[in-house]
Amino acid sequence: MKLFNLCCSVILITLSSFALGSEQTVTLKIGKPSTPNMPRNHYVLSLLEKSFAQMNVKLNISYSVEPMNTKRVLEELKHDGAINFAWLSMSKEQANSLVHTTFPIYNGLHSKRLLMIKQSRLGEFSDIKTLEQLKPFIALQKQSWSDYYVLKNNGLTVNGDLSYESMLKALDEGLGDYFPRSVTAIRAEIQKSPQYNFVVEPHIMLQYDNFYYFYANEKNKAIIDLLQQGLTKLAKKGELDALYTQFYHDVEDGLGLSQRTVFKLKQR
Repeated sequence: MKLFNLCCSVILITLSSFALGSEQTVTLKIGKPSTPNMPRNHYVLSLLEKSFAQMNVKLNISYSVEPMNTKRVLEELKHDGAINFAWLSMSKEQANSLVHTTFPIYNGLHSKRLLMIKQSRLGEFSDIKTLEQLKPFIALQKQSWSDYYVLKNNGLTVNGDLSYESMLKALDEGLGDYFPRSVTAIRAEIQKSPQYNFVVEPHIMLQYDNFYYFYANEKNKAIIDLLQQGLTKLAKKGELDALYTQFYHDVEDGLGLSQRTVFKLKQR
């Protein structure tokens, strides 16, 4: 699978040493998302901070001046360029020469997609019971996002030529029918664009394997090893599950995931 979602951020890390006798500082430079107004990922940032704290390492974060798309992220990561750390979803082929942690960051929740639509079109979507019925409707998705290829490979109609802001306008003007978004972000995205009368479609969920991990170049394996140790300590204490629950306890119930019609998509 190709990468991502712009929820993924990229990080440049400077660590003076890995000696843990006294508190050290790790500086993470997070790449500015190429999607404007993307909500800050407080869950992932908290996860990083708490994991490094378990290893007596203090986390310092700053943001890059220039935005980076996911294609640039992977390129920099593989060549050990300006970026040497990221949280991504990708295939084993794409992950060649990279190392990663073993804990799925979102416990698989990021594999679920809901549909952002105009409130006035709720009736149209309530009649959709099968994937075949959804195929004529136009989905909005950037070509550089992994979902674009998954949707296309499953026979869905996709417009991938627009920027994020243009997709919102197209959805509002009826030039697109729905905008698939992660269950972890869809409500925040709708709230950030109150000028549009968008809602979460209440019956349909798209799902495919899409697991996020923390990645680094093999040359920076020490960073991943340190983070893996911190994550393991959090897991043993039950704090890993507690943090996930803190941020996402209301998603399953609040969005009615267990009551939805699920369209399972193949990645290839």
